[in-house]
Amino acid sequence: MKTITAFSPKRLIMIITMTVFSFSSMTTAFFLMGIKAVPYFIGAALFYFIPYAIIISEFTGVYKNHIGGLYQWLAGHLSEKVAFIASFLWYCSYFIWMISLFMKLWIPLSILLFGEDLTKKNSPFPVISTSVLIGLLSLAAVAVTFFFISRGFKGIASILYLSGIMMSLLVVISLSSNLWLWLTNQPDILPNLTASFSAGKSPSASSQTLTEQLSFLIFAITAFGGLDTIASLVDKTGEQKSRFPKLLIFSSILVVLCYFLGILLWSGGNNLAALKANDTIHLGNLMYELMEHLGYSVGQSLSLNTTHSQLLAQLFTRFTALTLLLSYISLLSTISYLPIRTLVEGTPEHYWHPRLKQKNKYDMPTNALLIQGGLISLFILGISFGSHYVVFLYNQLTLMTNISRAIPYLLVALAYPAFKKQSLNDPSSHSIRSHFISYSVIFSIILAISFQLYQPISKGEVMQSISLLIGPMLFTLIAYLLYKSFQFKQDPYTLDSHKKKQA
Repeated sequence: MKTITAFSPKRLIMIITMTVFSFSSMTTAFFLMGIKAVPYFIGAALFYFIPYAIIISEFTGVYKNHIGGLYQWLAGHLSEKVAFIASFLWYCSYFIWMISLFMKLWIPLSILLFGEDLTKKNSPFPVISTSVLIGLLSLAAVAVTFFFISRGFKGIASILYLSGIMMSLLVVISLSSNLWLWLTNQPDILPNLTASFSAGKSPSASSQTLTEQLSFLIFAITAFGGLDTIASLVDKTGEQKSRFPKLLIFSSILVVLCYFLGILLWSGGNNLAALKANDTIHLGNLMYELMEHLGYSVGQSLSLNTTHSQLLAQLFTRFTALTLLLSYISLLSTISYLPIRTLVEGTPEHYWHPRLKQKNKYDMPTNALLIQGGLISLFILGISFGSHYVVFLYNQLTLMTNISRAIPYLLVALAYPAFKKQSLNDPSSHSIRSHFISYSVIFSIILAISFQLYQPISKGEVMQSISLLIGPMLFTLIAYLLYKSFQFKQDPYTLDSHKKKQA
């Protein structure tokens, strides 16, 4: 198997950190809760993210030469059936997410080129609606992504690195700019922090009920997503395979620090109450509006005139758009390849038709990628041309993906104690620690899933809560039927008996 030897420890740390860290989640947390967001993120980090990072790091340390990823971790410690169903659920959640990302790709591009989001305005072509134009552009993006991925993992590694550099620069610019506002406006720090604490409210209402506090806690947990995907490339890291688990843990700590420093510095450097009073700022344009405001504030603190301050604000906004565009491209390249590789290449040989596993000269499963691209394109066409049933189906599937993605994480945590017992010579000395880590992650995920199901019920929308379960149940049924067919093909006696019955 080909590996990428260009990965250095510093590069890997940057790629892992900037892949898991979400600039959007950090700015959203600041805007919704202000300084009040910090305890939620610390709680999510202590009871979910750091324990889960430990679990993933130990799995990748043992299975560093395997391409199965999630499937391999579960198959050896739970069962092949559970491993396949979990991998299929995991893949389906990423498949739905890919459709969304391909269609969101044009928002940062529009802001980068024109300084505003034109995707919500009328199309410049009278014969083509905006939704159809976005759909056609998204189809082109699917084709370009397929071509790019089919040229080998080296290209994916390069775009991951470039995206990591840009996201690191964006984080440094935002943190250092806010720190500069702290230094130049020291009398405003305490009032800003006080205003941030007072203006910080839960996403759903003005009062801090238990339901609303749980709402933000779940948001904090989901902000730490993506570790499983980046861990799937451990076998591609060449000489760094043995160091990958430690780098994963170190990167996880950096992610927590980025969230902590980001929320703290944004809260002290800006008046959150004044930002919330601005009617033009909403969750859809939040990142860009906050960075524009930050650039203008820095310009004013440097005694620039209004024109130059506005120019600096535009530079901040467009750099943010460029970074998010590259981040989307990097994410699409990664999740278009790694999940399907786990599902198709990481499972036993008899699971799929040999043509599906067939690779080109760049060691890429082009047939599997082509089928995936075709299915994504069909969904995009249905959504873009306004098919009511396809749009409804897609919206429902999108709501269901969070639970579909969370279940495999829960199963990985469930498999961890068995994994530790099998991999250690003296398992008793580590059983308490491994069970604590496992139960901490399991409890966090169950809490997240339970709240997602309860939230619609609390508003009287029982059918929406039921629909959240339909997706995972449907994906599980499909995975189970696929698994049974694989087992049927594997058993010669069953196959011969079936042929005799047909004769």
